[in-house]
Amino acid sequence: MLQRYIKENEYILIDEYVDDGISGTTFERPEFKRMISDIEEKRINMVITKDLSRLGRDYIKTGYYIENYFPENDIRYVSILDGIDTYFDTTNNDVTPFKAIINDMYAKDISKKIKGVLKEKELKGEYLGSYAPYGYQKSQTQKNKLEIDTNVSYIVEQIFELYSEGNGFQKIATILDNENIKTPSQYMNMSHQRETWSPKSIRAILINEAYIGNTVQNKCVSISYKIKKKRKKTPEEYIRVENTHDAIISKELFAKVQEIMKSKKTLSTTKHDFLFKGLLFCHNCGRKSRVCYRGKNSKIGYIDCSLARGKDRKCKTSNYNYNKFEEKILYIIRQICKNYANKNELKHIYEKCKNNYETLIEKETFHLKEIENKIADVSKKIDKMYLDNVNGLITNDDYFRYSRDFIEERERLKREKSNTENKIDTLKDKQKNHENDEEIENVIDTFLEMEKPSKKILYELIDRVELDEYKNIYIYFNFSELNIINEQLNDLCIIQSA
Repeated sequence: MLQRYIKENEYILIDEYVDDGISGTTFERPEFKRMISDIEEKRINMVITKDLSRLGRDYIKTGYYIENYFPENDIRYVSILDGIDTYFDTTNNDVTPFKAIINDMYAKDISKKIKGVLKEKELKGEYLGSYAPYGYQKSQTQKNKLEIDTNVSYIVEQIFELYSEGNGFQKIATILDNENIKTPSQYMNMSHQRETWSPKSIRAILINEAYIGNTVQNKCVSISYKIKKKRKKTPEEYIRVENTHDAIISKELFAKVQEIMKSKKTLSTTKHDFLFKGLLFCHNCGRKSRVCYRGKNSKIGYIDCSLARGKDRKCKTSNYNYNKFEEKILYIIRQICKNYANKNELKHIYEKCKNNYETLIEKETFHLKEIENKIADVSKKIDKMYLDNVNGLITNDDYFRYSRDFIEERERLKREKSNTENKIDTLKDKQKNHENDEEIENVIDTFLEMEKPSKKILYELIDRVELDEYKNIYIYFNFSELNIINEQLNDLCIIQSA
C-alpha cells in the first residue's frame, strides 16, 4: 500500500522502517529511533504510515511528534487510511488528536484483555514463566505444565538435604562448584551464564514452592501498560495453586528448611560457622545475637546483642563467652536425651524405618516397571513408523520429524530409568545397614551421648536460646514438660519450653 502510494505520487523512497512484534505504546523501538536519526541527518523530509496507530499508540507522544517534532524538523507526515497529510490544512488533520486517543484506548483495552486471560490461566495453575524452575522442564505434551527433569532434579534434593543438615548457602554453593555441577543458567543455556553457584541462587531454590508441587505466580504487576517497570506484590497477593505438578521435595522437608531459614534470617556468610548460629537471641530486647571473635588471632568467640554496641548501648546483654556457652548447652542436651529418650522406643522407630525401606523399594520397583513398559511402547512406535516409511505409507520428512520426538522421549525415559535404578540401589544399601542390630545399638548410644550433634538435630530440638545481662540462659525447646531437667540443672541455667 505504501509503495503504491509513493509510486502514484512520484515520491522518492529513501528507506523503510519496520518494528514487527514491538508494541506501539513505546517509542523506544529500534527502527523508529533509526528513522529519527535519519530525520536529524536530513536524509528524509517525509514520513508515511498506513494509519496513525503505526506511528504509535501513546496519544501524548504521538501528538508530540505530529504537532511539534515533525514541523520543527520540516517533516511532512501522511497517514493514508486516516486521510491525514500535514502539508495541507484540512479537517482530517484537526481530528488527529482524537484518533490518537482512540488508538491509545485500544492499546489499553487489549492490555486489560491479555492480563485477564493470563490471570485466568494463573488461577488454573498453568505455568506461564519463560523458563521452567531448575529441576523441571516444560511438558512437550501438555501446554503450561511442568515435568520433573530427572537430569538435575537430584541436585535440588541434594541442596535441600545439605541445608537441612546445617550447611549454609555459601557452603552448599562451594560443594556444588567442587562437584563441577553446572549452574542453572549454564544448564539452561541462558545468554548471561554464571560460572559458579552463588548463595543467592541457593536461597532462591530453597524458598521456591514449585519443588513441593505448587505453582506461585502474579508476584509483580506493571505500573502502566505503557511502562515496562513493575511493582512487586506482597506474598498475600500472589496467586498460589497447590499440587499442579509432581513434587521433587516432600512438604515435611520443605517446611523444615523454611523454619531453619526463618531462624537464621540472613544471607550473609561468615568465616566461622558456629554450631548455634541462628538460634541465639537477646532476652532483654528480643533481637538476634551475634557471635564474633575479638582480635585477629583470638580463638574465643563472644556473644552480644546488636544494641549493646556503640556509645548509646541501648541493651546491656553482651560479652558472653561462646565456648563456655556451647559447652553448657551441649551438656543440657545430653541430659535431656538421657532422661527423655526411651531406648526401646528408638528401637521401635528403627523397626518402622526398616519396614519403610521395604515399602519404598516396592514403590520404586513398580515405578521402574512402568518406565520399562513405556520404553518398550515407544520403541514399538518407532519400529512401526520405520516399516510404514519403508512401505511408502509415510514420507521420509514425516518419518524423521515424528521419529525424532519419539527418540527424544525414549532417551528421557532411559535417563529416568537409570535414576530410578540408582534410587533403588541406594534404598537397598540403607536397608542392609539397618539389618545390623549391633550397629543400630551403637547408633542409638551415640545419639543419646550427643557428643557431636549436628545443626539438623539442634534445630529439631531447640526453637531459640536467649541470654540476659546476668548471663542466664533461657532455652525454648520444641517440646514441653522439662521439670526434671529444671531441677537437675537449676544451678546452670533457666529453661523454658516452647
